[in-house]
Amino acid sequence: MTAVDGVLVVDKPAGPTSHDIVLEVRRLLPRRTRVGHTGTLDPAATGVLPLCLGSATRLSRFLTATRKLYSGIIHLGVSTDTYDADGQITARRDAGGIDPAAIRSAAASLAQSVTQVPPVFSARKVSGEPMHRLARRGVSLSPDPATVTIHRLVILSVDMPEVAFEAETSPGTYIRSLAHDLGEALGCGAHLASLRRTASGRFTMQQAHTMDEIFAGARHRRLIELIVPAARLDLGMPTVVAGPTGVRAMRHGRGLGFADLTTPASEVIGLGAASRVRILDDSGQLLGVAVLSGPGGADVLRPEVVLAV
Repeated sequence: MTAVDGVLVVDKPAGPTSHDIVLEVRRLLPRRTRVGHTGTLDPAATGVLPLCLGSATRLSRFLTATRKLYSGIIHLGVSTDTYDADGQITARRDAGGIDPAAIRSAAASLAQSVTQVPPVFSARKVSGEPMHRLARRGVSLSPDPATVTIHRLVILSVDMPEVAFEAETSPGTYIRSLAHDLGEALGCGAHLASLRRTASGRFTMQQAHTMDEIFAGARHRRLIELIVPAARLDLGMPTVVAGPTGVRAMRHGRGLGFADLTTPASEVIGLGAASRVRILDDSGQLLGVAVLSGPGGADVLRPEVVLAV
């Protein structure tokens, strides 16, 4: 296989960590191909795990800045130290008398921007080491809270003590903490029993491939067919096409003027100041990302991420 640049969307199974999946995929690619995920899924969680490959790893921050979609089960009445089913039980409380309407009302109240404290058993790092390793060694931790947004938390069904839900959240949201918070709001405690990510940014289950499909693709030398090429990635920004002089300017990280572009100047001006744009060459190859600096200077585009070498 030649050099690989793009995104492979994995339907992560339960069990392995996100890093385990990265290592498995890296073994299938040409040596020294960079591989990185765009957002950790817990070992027990399944679903959409986009992996950036090759030069597309430089684009990961543009692919992680949008919403995540989840579905899962919350178990009421039982709290754990990890906020999920893998942890040690810390409390049991009777949840039998809780009305489904109260559950839906509590869930709706959580749909807002909130300050969320991540679980100590998480991949977030303290002094370069994941908190879950420190917590298992008995180190006392007080994680810094972070502001996250719960765009939507919908209760699909209630079959006590289990509650099926769908959630739409900002990046960085811990669904385990959301389950814990719901239990605290109801006064009975809760933990996350199961979780599946159905979308990560612009990547959905329709684009995801199981590990069996990925291994089969590698065996039959067709793995490249499962990868979304860098030029086809939706970065959530408009596209500008560079001419020959613009290609050279991008490759050397220099600013581009109107004369360096094949996209008409009127279209570029219409994009607005300070907007980011994808830069393609005439053949459709993605050269990188640039920032519009406005029409006042000689350079109207300033390279921010350069993929072409």
